[in-house]
Amino acid sequence: MTFWTFFFFVQVIGFTSLPNITNFDTFSSQSEQIFNLYMFLFPLYLKKAMRKGFFKTYVWRKYNKSNVQGIVDVKAHIQVNTPFVGNVAFKQREFSFDNDMNQLIRHTIEYVKNQSFGSVIVAKIKNESNKIIEATPTYEYFDRNKVISNNKQNTIRHAYYYEYRVLQRLCLMILQHQKHNIGFGSNHINGILFDGAWLWEEYINKLIGAGFYHPKNKSRVGAQQLFSKESGYQVGLIYPDFISKNNDNRIIADTKYKPIKNIDSKDYLQVLAYMFRFNAKKGFYIYPESDSAVNPSLQMYLNEGTTFEQNVNHQEDIVITKLGLIIPQRTDLTYSEFYRAMQSNENRLIKSILNE
Repeated sequence: MTFWTFFFFVQVIGFTSLPNITNFDTFSSQSEQIFNLYMFLFPLYLKKAMRKGFFKTYVWRKYNKSNVQGIVDVKAHIQVNTPFVGNVAFKQREFSFDNDMNQLIRHTIEYVKNQSFGSVIVAKIKNESNKIIEATPTYEYFDRNKVISNNKQNTIRHAYYYEYRVLQRLCLMILQHQKHNIGFGSNHINGILFDGAWLWEEYINKLIGAGFYHPKNKSRVGAQQLFSKESGYQVGLIYPDFISKNNDNRIIADTKYKPIKNIDSKDYLQVLAYMFRFNAKKGFYIYPESDSAVNPSLQMYLNEGTTFEQNVNHQEDIVITKLGLIIPQRTDLTYSEFYRAMQSNENRLIKSILNE
């Protein structure tokens, strides 16, 4: 979801109807570190960085041998080659994978491995971690503070390695055990967690709610029954997203906050069950569409017959439509331009449903 899309949803729905979040399995006191999200972000950022290939840069290597190939290190030479036995201490600048950045990644991998949930995280980056381990043969656990210090002093600046710059910051935060606190401190968190699927459903309700009943699963409002029994108690409670108020031409609409290609078998069975329960001939899946070139209205007719009897045929009167609300994706739009584009797309969606 783009920023403007999210902002627009919140503007339309309003904060007053947002449900309260009452159960966080975290710590919020100043002295306690909350759930360490950084380590769970590590696989994502490592994969993104390594798509650019291994980070390779010039490093200084120190040698002490008779075949001098670089700059003589006088201080080191006096320390290690007194008395002189034929070797000379020197240093040489080499282009290498075994550098401070890859060493930082290696230390982060080793640190994550030792956490209680580390095996789950490392399993997601098995190939990447194996390559990093292979590229850092000089790794030593006791060099960790030195590696951290070197990376803090030499941040990655090259534009091509931007992903590595972000990864470098993340690794430093993990290895330095930086605390994130709610509401205070230099690394405090100010944020609200939203249920995207619920937000999408409530947004669609603002558009078509006048012509539809809207059962609410989260608040257990407007439950319907699949079956009835003589005992009188409720059996098979269901919560269709939207049931049209027109009893003569009943319509069932279901919101799906996912791409059209991900609306599949279980979704079909759910809406067909709702349509069968309420004697509806028409059903809709309403989903957000990001591609304006895609046809936002795809009709599917229910089949009858079987392949065994070779009499499969579609029924003209029972149809489900995948109806996409196109969300503008252009980043150069102002809010006013985005608002007008959304308003036009909304009117098109409302007309498609209510005119059925």
